[in-house]
Amino acid sequence: MAAPGFGGKLLLVNLTSKQVTALDTEKYEQFGGGHGMATALFWDYCVAPGEWDLQDAFHPNNMVAIITGPVSGTGVPWAARTSVSGLSPQCYPIQWFGHSNFGGMFGAFMKMAGWDGVAVIGRAESPVYINVVDDRVTIEDAKELWGLTTWECQEEIWKRSGIRYGKEWQEIEDRYTLQRPAIVTIGPAGENMTRVASLVHGGGSGAGQGGFGGVFGSKNLKAIAFLGTKGIKIADPKGLQDVRDWYYKNWPAGAPPFAGQGVSSACIGCGQVRKCHNRDRVHGQDSDGCAEAGWFYLTPQDANGMSDAEKFRINAKGTDIVQQLGINGMETCFMGPLTFKTDHNPGFPIQPEVPAYTALGWYMKRMYDMGVIGPGTKYDMAPLNMKKFATQEFMEIYGIALANRYGIGDLLAEGTARMADKLGRTDDFNTLARLTNWGYVDHWSMPGVDWAYGNLMDSRDINSHDIDLANPAVGLMGLGGGGNSKWSCEEFVKIHAERTTRNNPYWFDFSWEGKQAHKTGVFSRHKAEFVAWRMHYWTYYKESVGFCDWGYTKLFDANHPKGYGYTPEAEPAWLNAITGRKHTFEDGLEMGRRAWNLKRAIFALQGRHRKMEKFNGYMYRPGASYCGFYNTKPVYDGKNWEWKDCKELYLTEEGVEQWKSYFYEIEGWDKDSGYPKRKTLEDLGLKYAADLLSKKFASV
Repeated sequence: MAAPGFGGKLLLVNLTSKQVTALDTEKYEQFGGGHGMATALFWDYCVAPGEWDLQDAFHPNNMVAIITGPVSGTGVPWAARTSVSGLSPQCYPIQWFGHSNFGGMFGAFMKMAGWDGVAVIGRAESPVYINVVDDRVTIEDAKELWGLTTWECQEEIWKRSGIRYGKEWQEIEDRYTLQRPAIVTIGPAGENMTRVASLVHGGGSGAGQGGFGGVFGSKNLKAIAFLGTKGIKIADPKGLQDVRDWYYKNWPAGAPPFAGQGVSSACIGCGQVRKCHNRDRVHGQDSDGCAEAGWFYLTPQDANGMSDAEKFRINAKGTDIVQQLGINGMETCFMGPLTFKTDHNPGFPIQPEVPAYTALGWYMKRMYDMGVIGPGTKYDMAPLNMKKFATQEFMEIYGIALANRYGIGDLLAEGTARMADKLGRTDDFNTLARLTNWGYVDHWSMPGVDWAYGNLMDSRDINSHDIDLANPAVGLMGLGGGGNSKWSCEEFVKIHAERTTRNNPYWFDFSWEGKQAHKTGVFSRHKAEFVAWRMHYWTYYKESVGFCDWGYTKLFDANHPKGYGYTPEAEPAWLNAITGRKHTFEDGLEMGRRAWNLKRAIFALQGRHRKMEKFNGYMYRPGASYCGFYNTKPVYDGKNWEWKDCKELYLTEEGVEQWKSYFYEIEGWDKDSGYPKRKTLEDLGLKYAADLLSKKFASV
């Protein structure tokens, strides 16, 4: 019987043998759901058998796992996320075990069919899709779906289901539904095994980062569809309503983020809280309003006088291209949402403005302008006409060429990091191509520092927008924080410290120069403790349970009488009402630490070592913070707290090495290698991982 909050089963599909297995979720509940469960499944079915070297994401032995968490489908706001995990073909130079996630309706529909997730291994002989209707699982022929866009594929599967959405009841055994299946699928970018291919659900709820669309393509897997007629069991329905009433009383929803910008929609359960699918900034009707909506934004030097109206029109169409072809909008874009002027730093290598993302489109244009690619070089630009760069025609051909590996698109399909590698320009990671350590575009990781450290310890840009440590009276890039100036810097820090339950204000010190940086600031043990806390929280509450990154964690709220956000009370309150458990906030952190350490063991087996965990060179020079939001941070000088502009913040190699030593010690990892120690793993109930690691590494 399924535990409250869970479907009760995990679907394991081997496409090579065509074997379909229902696994009991209970075995994996100690990992929370989502990415945590996927990590444990990957260990059991990909690591423990010892049948391959864990290096190639396109190998049939790789598993792609799509798993949701206990909050999905329960009506809890900010709680519709579904995690995607497996070896990531986008990661560079090693294809690390990684993750992505997406929202929409998929996770809820999967649970209504009685499943918490689906994990796929092997490779089909020809294109297929997996079709799940409650307990019935079939592997269907997808030859006629291959080549379709993500939108066309979903429409065709809906036609095959025989359901006219919302109009005709369909009988399934002794139950009925008006719903059409929830589908996640790939477009041409995934079919052609590009490393920048996304998974798309609906009009554009996409798992972009990670390249998992290419993993689907490598398995000849076009789509997965779920249709469920069952309910989701809640342990304490009245208690859940009581938590909802408490939540909205203390933290009213307010206006959604795109209020005043037209019509928006939301993932299931979010209602008026977020509504981040803006329908007036895009041509389609259900698309994420993030990197995709600004995919073809051009820097002023590239826009060639394009009017704002023309920019808006072209980008609205560009969003559709990204979603239909199944392309990772962030990795392949031309600028991102903003640029940052570099007038005060004339020696900086990117002039005159740094784009928010030095991504594939922008980097391609720089290489063309420098004569590295184009006429007379190894890489001709066909089918791209660079004379039409700032046009809709160019944008469309760029997407089609990339997704289908036509001409220069074959190089672009490898992603920014591998493109630089193939051009013999990996030093650009230190200057022009501002990539994080594992091949991802830098995403405002500075001056957050904790975000940057999270990237370093994980296998991708952790994409954590959650803890806003800017002065609430200043806000985004000094543009104003709504007049909430009553909180002194010291009060602000103390509230954050209290709400973490660890009560250490030095966690939030952004001192980055001199002795104070090493004593209480960005290189200190205090910062290492904060990053460890954050990664445990992030692994469990967001990537495993399924809370949305835009909603959690919330330690501070300037509109609350005491400045309190809803963390740490809300997370266990929601979960305990749903599951019937009596878990504390700290219990969740420990579950996150368990999954985090098992993933670290996988990294070690893949080849991760302390000596590899170094930032790319741009992080060690003035200008590291360009692309950073919320620059006014709390700084402690040894006596007093005050707000300071940290836009010029950068790191030192010596300081980062000190921070790493602290972090490894806190996590219970070997200081020389970075491998989890045997005692650490055994204390977390992971003796089996310690045993396997000790066979390979003497230090474990």
